[in-house]
Amino acid sequence: MSLLARDLGSREPNEPFGSFIDETIGIVARQKRDTVSFAVGSPAREALDLVGADTLAATVIQREGASALGYTLTEGEPELREAVASDARRRGVRADAEEVLISAGALQGIDLLCRVYLRSGDVVVAESPAFANALSAFRNHGAHVLEVPVDEEGMDVHAAARMLRRDGIQPRMFFVVPNFQNPTGETLSERRRESLCALAASCGAVVVEDDPYGLLRYRGQNVTPIQSLAVKADVVSVGSYSKTFLPGLRVGWVIAPVDIVRRMAAAKQTMDSSTGTLAQRIVLEFHRQDGARAHVRALREMYREKHERGRAALEREFAGTGTTWNDPQGGFYFWVTLPKEVDARALLDVALEEGVAFVPGQAFTVGAGHRNAFRFSISAPTPDRIDEGVRRLRRAFDRVVA
Repeated sequence: MSLLARDLGSREPNEPFGSFIDETIGIVARQKRDTVSFAVGSPAREALDLVGADTLAATVIQREGASALGYTLTEGEPELREAVASDARRRGVRADAEEVLISAGALQGIDLLCRVYLRSGDVVVAESPAFANALSAFRNHGAHVLEVPVDEEGMDVHAAARMLRRDGIQPRMFFVVPNFQNPTGETLSERRRESLCALAASCGAVVVEDDPYGLLRYRGQNVTPIQSLAVKADVVSVGSYSKTFLPGLRVGWVIAPVDIVRRMAAAKQTMDSSTGTLAQRIVLEFHRQDGARAHVRALREMYREKHERGRAALEREFAGTGTTWNDPQGGFYFWVTLPKEVDARALLDVALEEGVAFVPGQAFTVGAGHRNAFRFSISAPTPDRIDEGVRRLRRAFDRVVA
């Protein structure tokens, strides 16, 4: 039985839903052989080295001493809340510091929004395939997930409207990753963003806009944030420093109405009281030194090269096999579709024997779809390792189809 099959198998009553994506970290770590991982959407080691985290941390501790290691406000450091709001205003979102809550990563922000907005039996409309960790969060809070197809313009909003009308469903929440979506890498077009706001308003539902990849655009033009388009719809946004700074700090944020922030803070007080003070102040120090914008520019160049190498390697190794893939304009991911007869779960087991890993498509759905597809992440390996990993992947493919 494949690793993912065991993860998706029978469950004990009250057993929480987790993430096969996160489990791949351990799977790869336990491999006895050298393994190229296209599985985890984490920043490259060389990207983390660019930050100068040791200097930033030392500066904060030397200047602020024990205060940097104590408790802080549940809502977050006031200066960091203002920095998040200021960045949002530059992108066209009307936001004040009081409308920002600093979370322990974007995932905690999503979980807090579930606690505030959802009750058992509520319906969440999500992309298919979708961010697997968010799907698990919705289900752990007792929500039902209505999965809507994704194409080259992101979530098919008209299909969502048809499905809701057909089944007489009144959703409570729409969840989208609008830019370089996890796992497909696709971007929600502006016309669909407007349609999504209109649909959500007609349903009385909230839109959760999760945007960890928006700054990592390599080609094309930026698309207007959903939160800035909303007139009648309620839109809250979630963000993170994990993809563009240091994921281990676990610093993210939510931008929402003041009353929602207050309610999230109350829920957060039963979880961790506050996001780590030192982590927040390291992020602030990076902002104070005006390093963030230059760092993001460097990341774009680094990941652009990896993106191009990944695309070229797939073209070189999989030409003529019936395998296809898309070509996102940014972010960490390609969505690879295998011939219909090839099961990505079976391919993963053989790929691990060849020393390469990825996440099968079925990990990104509540149902049983996307069995012949997988997420291919170019963020972590070096360009040369990308080439080697795709060669290993082709060897595994040949073994499976033989």
